[in-house]
Amino acid sequence: MRVEDAFQQVLGALKLFEQAQRSLGNPHAAFVWRLEKASTESPFSVVAVADPIDPAIDVTPQVICAKALVATGVRNLVARAEPPSWLPRETVPVVKELFARNLNGIGSTEIDFETPTIDLLTINRTEASAGLRAIEAINPFDPSDIPERTAYGEVEGQMLAIGRYNRRPRPIEIRTHLDGFVWCVLSTRLVAQFGDEHKLAEVWEGKTVGVYGQLHYLSGGRLNRIDAEKLRSINVPPFDLDAILDPDFTAGFDPVEYLEKLHEGDLA
Repeated sequence: MRVEDAFQQVLGALKLFEQAQRSLGNPHAAFVWRLEKASTESPFSVVAVADPIDPAIDVTPQVICAKALVATGVRNLVARAEPPSWLPRETVPVVKELFARNLNGIGSTEIDFETPTIDLLTINRTEASAGLRAIEAINPFDPSDIPERTAYGEVEGQMLAIGRYNRRPRPIEIRTHLDGFVWCVLSTRLVAQFGDEHKLAEVWEGKTVGVYGQLHYLSGGRLNRIDAEKLRSINVPPFDLDAILDPDFTAGFDPVEYLEKLHEGDLA
């Protein structure tokens, strides 16, 4: 087994945890996975820990939920060919490569969740083969087959930055729901209009805008750049997350037990 393959396997697993965490959608308990230590001795092992963005907040329930989602999701995918509901299309190749490495170079992958209610997850060659078949069944096309293309349309996103893009002055960067971070190159006319009608402070306030123009997509389908022709402000009503949080949402069950009962249909 090559150390490079092992590290790629670890990174692939962490992407699953990050996606599961993202699906929980609780910005008040945000955290990041940090690699704490690694050993290249056989068997290769890595320890990752969850660090809260805000040290004053206990993120333990969120961490346990993310772990439970990964454990249940991978097991159901292997045993029942059921894709996890939290797994988006763009992350499917990550799972595919994770299983493929278990068939070529890595004999077995073990994930110890270090949570008493979640059993050790083991992916051997048999399970990797089953998982790979399941992935290919739910994702029959290869995104890399999608060629580069351009189109015209509008994309909505939050303003994040103003800077330079490939030596072109004064583009803005927005964050979109589907494609993440996208640079929008403004025409000279639009730069003048944008500078007169908007304040730089709007960037730091995460102003939501609609950007219309020529959309440049990379091979695989990801939006790479927008040559902007029009900009419009979008007023988003304030959203109070605390107003809808329900501390009794799990009906007294711990997060892992609640997810298991929900999946098995034991909750009314």
